[in-house]
Amino acid sequence: MNRINFILIFFIFIGCEQNEIPIEKHPIGEIETIQINMESNYSKQIFFSLNDKNGIIENIKTEWDLGFEASKNGNKIIINSSTFSQISILEDGNFDDPIIVEDLIWQWDNPKGIENGTAFNTNQINSTYILDRGYNIDGTKRGYRKIRIDSINDNSYFFSYSNLDNTNLNNFEINKDSLLNFQYFSFNTNNIANIEPKKNNWDLVFTQYTHLYPNNIETPAYLVTGVLTNYLNNVIVAIDSLNSFDSISIDLINSYNFSNFQDKIGYNWKFFNFDSQTYTVKPEITYIIKDISNRYYKLHFIDFYNDLGEKGYPKFEIQEL
Repeated sequence: MNRINFILIFFIFIGCEQNEIPIEKHPIGEIETIQINMESNYSKQIFFSLNDKNGIIENIKTEWDLGFEASKNGNKIIINSSTFSQISILEDGNFDDPIIVEDLIWQWDNPKGIENGTAFNTNQINSTYILDRGYNIDGTKRGYRKIRIDSINDNSYFFSYSNLDNTNLNNFEINKDSLLNFQYFSFNTNNIANIEPKKNNWDLVFTQYTHLYPNNIETPAYLVTGVLTNYLNNVIVAIDSLNSFDSISIDLINSYNFSNFQDKIGYNWKFFNFDSQTYTVKPEITYIIKDISNRYYKLHFIDFYNDLGEKGYPKFEIQEL
């Protein structure tokens, strides 16, 4: 993963009191304008720290397939929703049984977070799963893998995997690491993938992800571009669409309803005009974010294009309250 530099434009310094907020007193921050380079094909996932903007790292979204919850008591497994991956569970079949892809019923992780549902059901050890790995950056299919979770303990996950025709059968152990939210695995390398920073070092990730439409039978899932949070480490978000960005202060904090949903910022800060084939952001929506250090920030998006008119470069203003 590579360090990335962002454009910072400093404006004015404003002071205010912090009323009954359970954080240490400190001066209000400067307004900063930051632009994120996701590339026009949305190929990058970029982890962002609100407090230390030099601690930002990135990866190409196809560099991993599975994420294993890394805490001692963790047992959740996520799939790579940025590539539109999906899972089908074969509850009554044997691992070696032939697979007809067209007959499979697909499931996805809930973008709100692992406590709201994952495609893998790790309560059913030794079930067979078919992973559709989704799409490459160029839109071609990444292929399939057959997977069985053999066991999970306080230290490791053990799983087996093969091609759909049972060739290239492998067994692998994933060691847990309490400094991370997830340990990642890639079928490109058949090994651990170094993706996520240490869990106490980041707040947001700019990425594509799979959004779910529960009541839409024709399109139950769709790939979107947006922002997810470090929700497993107490990053929470509230939305203010009534007050202007400039008028929001720490005095309003206790009036907000905060959420720990991973996709609370999500993708709805912009909309797509099918007639002009362009994106327009909604600067009137301000996101109030409490970071991993219990400090509050306000953030709103002001653009989705770079100076060359290329999409995939979200620009936002942010200020610590």
